[in-house]
Amino acid sequence: MTGEVEARLIALACSAQPEGYARWSLRLLEKHVQLTEDIPNLDHSTIGRVLKKRNCVLI
Repeated sequence: MTGEVEARLIALACSAQPEGYARWSLRLLEKHVQLTEDIPNLDHSTIGRVLKKRNCVLI
């Protein structure tokens, strides 16, 4: 995974959560990544590893 993909994933995780949700979850991020054309499909465990590696916490 490239640094650019990681940056886009982190930017998505740091953005406002979708309407109707109180916060992002790994599963919700996984669903949105699948809808985003500039980020390759990633499963929730991979997303979690990337966020953990970059010390990002979903709140």
